[in-house]
Amino acid sequence: MPQSRLQRLSFLQPIIILLLVGMAAISLTFSVKNFKSVEKTIKTSSFQAFNNSIEASYDIVDTALNESIKRYLKGIVTTSAEFISQIQNSPVLSAEQKKRVIQDYINDSKIGDTGYPYILNSNGDLLYHPIFQGRNVGQYLHIQQQIGNDDNFVEYLWTNPGDEKPRKKITYSVYLPDSDLIVSASACKDELLHFIDKSLLKGKLNKYQYGETGYVYVIDLDGKLLLHPSYEGENVRDLIGSHADGLLEKIRQSAHAYNLQMNQHQTTSSDHSRMDIEDYTYQITLDNKTYQKDVLFIYYPYLDWAIISGISRDELNQPTNTLLYSLLTLVISLTALILILMLLLNHRHRKLINVLNRDYLTGLYNRGTFHSKVSPLIKSSNSNNKFKPYSIILLDIDFFKRINDNYGHLVGDKVIAIVGRTMTQYPNVLAGRYGGEEFILFIRDNDIESVIEFTDQIRTQISNYNTLHEDITLSAGITTINKPNVLLDDVIEQADKALYYSKHNGRNKITHYQNI
Repeated sequence: MPQSRLQRLSFLQPIIILLLVGMAAISLTFSVKNFKSVEKTIKTSSFQAFNNSIEASYDIVDTALNESIKRYLKGIVTTSAEFISQIQNSPVLSAEQKKRVIQDYINDSKIGDTGYPYILNSNGDLLYHPIFQGRNVGQYLHIQQQIGNDDNFVEYLWTNPGDEKPRKKITYSVYLPDSDLIVSASACKDELLHFIDKSLLKGKLNKYQYGETGYVYVIDLDGKLLLHPSYEGENVRDLIGSHADGLLEKIRQSAHAYNLQMNQHQTTSSDHSRMDIEDYTYQITLDNKTYQKDVLFIYYPYLDWAIISGISRDELNQPTNTLLYSLLTLVISLTALILILMLLLNHRHRKLINVLNRDYLTGLYNRGTFHSKVSPLIKSSNSNNKFKPYSIILLDIDFFKRINDNYGHLVGDKVIAIVGRTMTQYPNVLAGRYGGEEFILFIRDNDIESVIEFTDQIRTQISNYNTLHEDITLSAGITTINKPNVLLDDVIEQADKALYYSKHNGRNKITHYQNI
């Protein structure tokens, strides 16, 4: 090789090395700066998932309580409606005698300590009431909801005479057939707490634990473990020692703050938001190793409970630590590493969104997600004068309470899962679990016969399951929209009325709204 060429290479070598070192330094600096941003995102995502577990647990407790109370009030209202219909249709009683018998029935009926049934008309006039008979109450929001909806269940704050502060009340109401009379049953929520099914509630909470070391549990204000995967019935002090005193003190402070807030809110027909989620941190030593435990809790006032979710700090920070170790060992592949981490972060985010958007039992969209998915489809249909007709189908499992009562809630959950799994077989149909044993479908089809045939296909498919050694039947309500600018809530209300018609005309039926 010529000398001049060797000299040139010798001269360029340090420059090349400096360039490589400089590029490595710049890449490393850039990677570290981006690592800080990614680290913050992962921490935020991890904590948000942890935070969501306690929010979901609160909703589960409140929903379980509401469902239990709703079933109880629905039984009272149904019985009352049947009795009142019999009295009104009696051929031997005079009009005055009928009024007296119904009023005596209302006066003698009691729900909890302060609850009662009552009857009003569509103008909001209290026709039969143990105290305020003849008064018009149409200005109250919860009364307007009863007037505007059949089969209505509503929560609201109300201050009874003699009460020092508002209390949460629950009312269930139905219209008498072929009448503008509304039969209602109302009671304070805290007087009906004994209806909650703790075993069912525990099973649901166990499904919302976060991570490997995290789990959800429930205690009272004295620290007794009311719901716990392993130590139910014991005291939280037996598990975490003196750290429990600080946790219980914060919980009692939250309860005190809630009571002060209730004393200041003297409204009668509006609710206010639940208490904020609070945090508590303590250290625990196991096998000569010290762990830091992060705890989130929220006070549930209607049962005087605290719903708690705890997890070790190491697990909460595990994604960040893994990222740091990878960054230190793979400096040469910084670009690829950052890409992989961003993909992992995106996958984690999608997984979290999927958990929040899906019903845990069936895998279908939950109620809120179904609305958010369908509403844009309807809006897009309304744009550019290119409206696309569609149909909404509501399906309800017949006699589902009887299934739960006869076979247990685990079998009931299995039946719901079977129905949900059946609906996932149709990729061109957007399906969701609308609540309890009720399901909802959105389909791009406005041919009534075709939609009914499709619905009957699902109904037949479900009835072929022999899980309970008896048929599982569905009732369905359908509505078809052939014009733009119809609100989704109004569409669902039409389907619900059609479903109501199916349920009250023998069940195991399919009814189209146009055929009512």
